[in-house]
Amino acid sequence: MKGRREIVIIGLGNPILGDDAVGLIVASELKRWLGDFVDIIELCVGGLTVAESMLGYKKAIIIDALVEEDTAPGKILRLTLEDLKATPKRFIGFHDMDLATSLELVKAIDRESFPDEVVIFGITIQKPGCYQEGLSESVKAAVPKCVKIIEKECGL
Repeated sequence: MKGRREIVIIGLGNPILGDDAVGLIVASELKRWLGDFVDIIELCVGGLTVAESMLGYKKAIIIDALVEEDTAPGKILRLTLEDLKATPKRFIGFHDMDLATSLELVKAIDRESFPDEVVIFGITIQKPGCYQEGLSESVKAAVPKCVKIIEKECGL
């Protein structure tokens, strides 16, 4: 596809659900630094839309809030598709198919266009679904760290 780069970064979240917005905020920051080198998409949806958004790229990087029992908010986890299948991770998504199932379904349907590599950065949060704007201090502190990690992941 003309104009399409090899890497897509997809930030997920809901801007009115507090820490759930972290994927959107990291993606917005990355646009400032990497926007000339990779495609960056911010989505307030999940499941199949996310999976379809990565078709045609060699590598896809997803950033989302993650609820992990007994883990402090603000921890950054790097996961692969295999990690998602092996251990249950609770990414926030209230109205769609879960992330792992969606990715596997789209991969099965369109293996040729599916990225060779999919990396998911989950940033742990404490309370999903709380109506508030802005991030908690611990999750906010993870944003610049995650930006640096993803810059390295992109080889830039």
